[in-house]
Amino acid sequence: MRDEAALAEAAVGHREPSPMLNALAWLTATTAASSWTVIEPPQSRVDYLCTSSVQKEWRAQVGRHGELRFAPRTGAGQGEPELVWAIGKRGRLIGNNRGLAGGSLDWLPAGGGPRQKLLDITPIGFAQYRGDIFVAAGLSHRIEGDGSIYRLRARDNGRWQIDRVLDLQEAPLGTYAREGEWTLVTAIGVTHLDLRTLQARRLHTNLNWWQLGPSSIVGHKDRWYIGARRGVVRLTPDEGGYREQWMVPSDCRSFTGDCQCAP
Repeated sequence: MRDEAALAEAAVGHREPSPMLNALAWLTATTAASSWTVIEPPQSRVDYLCTSSVQKEWRAQVGRHGELRFAPRTGAGQGEPELVWAIGKRGRLIGNNRGLAGGSLDWLPAGGGPRQKLLDITPIGFAQYRGDIFVAAGLSHRIEGDGSIYRLRARDNGRWQIDRVLDLQEAPLGTYAREGEWTLVTAIGVTHLDLRTLQARRLHTNLNWWQLGPSSIVGHKDRWYIGARRGVVRLTPDEGGYREQWMVPSDCRSFTGDCQCAP
């Protein structure tokens, strides 16, 4: 099933462009619509197993001008690159996630001071609310795993006060922060966290997502987009919940009998 208007949003941002940019956006959207297809989630166990065997993974991103982008996820399966969060002129927090090999959260002060290990965790993402820095961490294996939220507060003596403020039911795999709210994608769904109250609530559940390897999430025009194997999951508000659809390359709308992508 094609959804041309929905596919066009993958190329056009929410700001009003100039006439020249309008023409370019139309051309880009047309190209996107010819190469991506919106499908319903698989209904069979076989389709999910085939999806888990797809080698190409995708990342959902929002560009600097508010445009939605889908890009191949580079380095998948080779550990995550370092996460860096700059703290003004004081220094940088650095998250190192090596998956099953472990990870750490380090502090690198400005001015050439030594790098200091703060926590032995596998960081997934950072968020900030007022003066507090939050770190989501965890390790997932299929639908099993656990996660935690840590809060860091800078002290006057240059050190950090670190508190584990929330335990999650499953490990986060990607995060998206916006105006005091933090949205986490996990192996079985999406969880919303209010950084003001540290209250968490489930937005969407699909117990088969662990087979997709979700790794990123962004919000765009009231929808959520989750980067994963085969394509991008799109969640649209619908009657108090969310309707799940998948946006996949047109050459992988279905599978052959040996789990090879087919148009």
